[in-house]
Amino acid sequence: MDEVNDMNKRDFKNFITKRSSIWTLSLCITGILVLGGIAALNGARRTKDKETQMETELGQTAYLGDDAAGGVNDDELFPTLNKDDAEDMAQASGSTVDEDVSGANTDTDTAEDGAAEAADTGNVTGDDAESVAGSPADEAAAGNEASGAQDNAAEAASGGVISEQALLDAGINFTEQESLLWPAAGTILIDYSMDGSVYFPTLDQYKYNPALIIGSEVGNQVLAAAKGIVETIRVEDETGITLVLNIGNGYKLTYGQLKELAVAEGDVVDAGTVLGYVSEPTKYYTVEGSNLYFGMTQNDAAVDPVLYLE
Repeated sequence: MDEVNDMNKRDFKNFITKRSSIWTLSLCITGILVLGGIAALNGARRTKDKETQMETELGQTAYLGDDAAGGVNDDELFPTLNKDDAEDMAQASGSTVDEDVSGANTDTDTAEDGAAEAADTGNVTGDDAESVAGSPADEAAAGNEASGAQDNAAEAASGGVISEQALLDAGINFTEQESLLWPAAGTILIDYSMDGSVYFPTLDQYKYNPALIIGSEVGNQVLAAAKGIVETIRVEDETGITLVLNIGNGYKLTYGQLKELAVAEGDVVDAGTVLGYVSEPTKYYTVEGSNLYFGMTQNDAAVDPVLYLE
């Protein structure tokens, strides 16, 4: 009997212990769930509070922006007009324009009348006016004629239309019996050849050559080979800065690959005068190196300069 009671007590104790463990576990789970729910509610509330605060700040910013811009709404900037008001404004504007045009015409007529009166007044004292204003006008006309003559002379020189008389007056008259000075220190790289083609290294081709290609160092002086007038100065693709010297009797000398010219168009130069200096070669003569392009013509026909060089 006692043993049965002891067993019942142990079973009851075990039962109570198990129930206590289950209740404890249930309470823990319940507590965890409650705490999780509270945390979730707090997070949601904080998120909502932040969103509300941001909306408030944005609203304040937008309000301040409107104030900075003057707080003018679209209706104030672009007032709506009904049809009658618009027609009235158009008619009023048209009337104003018509009145302005009419006023302008009146002012024009007044100005014309004033001009006519001034002309009439001038006619009254016309003789005196002519005697006073006539001589400055004559002097201006004479000055214009002198300036025009100078312009014509410069144009003739630049256009290569120097007359034989002008050359003779300057003592320029080259003849076949005369000789030319060497135009620059150096040696002939490519000879004159109009009877057959010669080889041009940079171009890597054979072609006729109407001039001498004289190899010369950059900066060497280039001299007038005879007395003459500087007829033209121009820039050519092949020969760079190019000068034509008219030496009279139909003869002309052409200098190419120049720089730092010491003369200008229309200048009269004696034999041996420095015209300029040898320049770096153009792209057509990079293999040949720096050189002076020296050509000679008579009545625009190429002539071998070697026949006249000393």
